[in-house]
Amino acid sequence: MVKIRKNYAILLSFVFIVLLALSSCEKPQCKTSADCSSRTCYLSKCEDKKCVYALQRNCCGNGINESIENGKPGNQCTCPQDYGKCEGKGKIKTGSRIEDATYVQYFCNSDNQCVLGVDKKDIIPLNFLDTINTGFFKASSVVRYSKPFDISKDSFEFTIKLDDFSKDLVLPVKLTNIKLLLSSEYARAELLIADKELDNVLSEIGKSVILSVPLNLDYRPQQAEEIGSVRYIIDYSYIKRVPSGKTPDGITLYKEELVRDRFTASSKQVFFVRSG
Repeated sequence: MVKIRKNYAILLSFVFIVLLALSSCEKPQCKTSADCSSRTCYLSKCEDKKCVYALQRNCCGNGINESIENGKPGNQCTCPQDYGKCEGKGKIKTGSRIEDATYVQYFCNSDNQCVLGVDKKDIIPLNFLDTINTGFFKASSVVRYSKPFDISKDSFEFTIKLDDFSKDLVLPVKLTNIKLLLSSEYARAELLIADKELDNVLSEIGKSVILSVPLNLDYRPQQAEEIGSVRYIIDYSYIKRVPSGKTPDGITLYKEELVRDRFTASSKQVFFVRSG
């Protein structure tokens, strides 16, 4: 029994000596703080020959969503490492289902804000020709707009050209107003989405005017994307000559009458998107 205890004491002493020798042989991690490797969002310092790391606040990459990241307001655009990337499709509701939008997606704008928008490569220009024929004059109207149409910045553009007029019309033809009306599954009735007073004239054959018409009546789609049909109405006026009698020698006399009328175009499909 005494011999066993003696052997046990010798073993403990041996283990202690070995551990002491190993600790004395352990290589130091550093001599100065410059010897410590850098880590994102950590401050390194050499203490007792070991590298100690302290987490930095307000640092992009520390895994914490903070109001300030590297001196900038923290969000997906200024610090995707902590907030996640600004990417992916917008969402729309179809019946009871939530689905990916066709066009709108998340991206970082010039103010480093994650917003909804449309990639330029997905935009298609559309052009439609309408003919205005009153019997006294004939004009062509070309409407241009984008698919999809961003209601926050896009406009409908109209090019209206005088193609011909009768001998009983006194030029010019005056354009006085244009309206845009929208029909969609989200509206019970047709909506007036733009109304613009005009002061343009068609003074000769081949003469054209260009009109830019934004949506100026605070219309906003209920969804990030919305399909509907739009039609436009142009009000115009002109003076026509009307026979009022004859002179004794049979020459026809004329009087001038002011005519006010309007042209209503056929409906055209539109694909509205709401960005920002």
